[in-house]
Amino acid sequence: MVTITIPKKIEKELNSVSRKLGLPREDLLLNAILYYLQSLEKRIELKKELEIWEKTSDIDLLKFEQKI
Repeated sequence: MVTITIPKKIEKELNSVSRKLGLPREDLLLNAILYYLQSLEKRIELKKELEIWEKTSDIDLLKFEQKI
């Protein structure tokens, strides 16, 4: 398990949202971290896909230039 220090301002917001949702702070933090990690995974996948499309485009451009 990892321990982190949360700034007071964020801790106040965390406590407020936790109370409003009726969730323990730990559950709220865990869900927030998991959501963020999933978001990062999607960005990584998109970046990889864009790199593949760029390579494909380069290859197609070279093939086109060779035909000219």
